[in-house]
Amino acid sequence: MIRISQSEDFEQVFQLFHQLWPGKELNHSKLREIFDNSLTTKSNILLSAVEQEIVGFGSMVILNNFWQEARIGYLTTLIVDNKYRGKGLGKKLINTFCEIAKNNGCTKLELDSGFHRAQAHEFYERNGFERRAYLFSKNL
Repeated sequence: MIRISQSEDFEQVFQLFHQLWPGKELNHSKLREIFDNSLTTKSNILLSAVEQEIVGFGSMVILNNFWQEARIGYLTTLIVDNKYRGKGLGKKLINTFCEIAKNNGCTKLELDSGFHRAQAHEFYERNGFERRAYLFSKNL
């Protein structure tokens, strides 16, 4: 079942973050703050995939994009528990985000992904995404 995330989902989602970013020291309180802020920001949509527990999570923001002359849905996070990969859960999350984006007047769904995540890239391409750009980032 895919549903809108709730505040009480955070602890289980936090455990999924460890799978997404192995070896990274995660700041629990900062991620909690971001999660809670996202729940109350109208342009942010958080979804949880629930079996008996939360086994998938995603977040999307709605952006106005001048270059594309359109609104776009931008996936900021997409995680499926390692034990549940290959069972269609990621596809269900993406399809749900596509519907939400369309309902919000978006013409595209976009995301970025680290160079080292080859399996994720294959997954995205199988689900209709195309490689189109480089992401540039600068620390402030």
